[in-house]
Amino acid sequence: MLDLQNVEIFRAALESLHTGVCVVDKDRKINFWNDGAERITGYLRQDVLGRFCGEILLIKFHEKKTAICENFCPLVAAMRDGQARDSRVYLHHKSGYALPVHLRAVPIRDAHGHVIGAVESFVERSWMSTRRRPDSGLIVGHGLDALTQLPDYAFTETYLTDRLKFASTHAIPFGLLCIQLDQLDALTAMHGLDAAESILNVVARTLRYGLDPLDFVGCWSEDQFLAIVANCSESDLWTTAERLRRLAQSSEIAWWGDQLSVTVSVGGAVLVPGEDLIPLLERTGSALKQAVAKGGNSAIVLGAPETS
Repeated sequence: MLDLQNVEIFRAALESLHTGVCVVDKDRKINFWNDGAERITGYLRQDVLGRFCGEILLIKFHEKKTAICENFCPLVAAMRDGQARDSRVYLHHKSGYALPVHLRAVPIRDAHGHVIGAVESFVERSWMSTRRRPDSGLIVGHGLDALTQLPDYAFTETYLTDRLKFASTHAIPFGLLCIQLDQLDALTAMHGLDAAESILNVVARTLRYGLDPLDFVGCWSEDQFLAIVANCSESDLWTTAERLRRLAQSSEIAWWGDQLSVTVSVGGAVLVPGEDLIPLLERTGSALKQAVAKGGNSAIVLGAPETS
């Protein structure tokens, strides 16, 4: 029989789990970090043990799109009231992008019932649809952009045209978002082209993970991405735009001792019945210009055009 009193048996079992497991003390210093946590976040044990967990993970966003900080951290809440917490959040991957996960935080008690720490387990949220994504079969040079690993401009334009035809035939609306990196030229001038390309790659991955499975994002220009948000209202589209803006702002890369990040401006519009592609793109572009004019780091979604 197993010696269930042997702590090393439990440690070995936790170490090998595919699920990420993180154990913290009451000061939120990381005491345990398993193989699953390394795989999911990119952080190795030597990167995190003994460090405050907020330095590593808690740039999260919960599903209502607000930042998780000291007041909303699931670990803090679990230790404060002794109740387990389940959350859908975004973790900050070591590579710089935001990664969606299901997270559970549970308090740890001593023999007297006093809370002495907490354990956090997390698994990646599936961002893949059960059906194949439209870009899943693309390769570089044949629809896939080599830098961002997103559909290139030609594929994005074709896919948008097809979606418009489908929406017109079946009366199923969709929203369009144009996402532009703010002041990418200034970042390139200060840190070089390689840094700018790294930022583009990280933001692209963040946008891809930040959208729902049936949504689409592809390249639109050197510093712009185009997202197609399925079957949404104007308020739904703004919520998505704001989520992507905040997630992009949280993305960063380590560059020669510095942490580099960018903000994005987002403009959007929902397709109205009978609308052609050019007017839809013009309205989306107009919303983006307004967001940029506000100084960037802003999201604006325009309503349906007035009819005379």
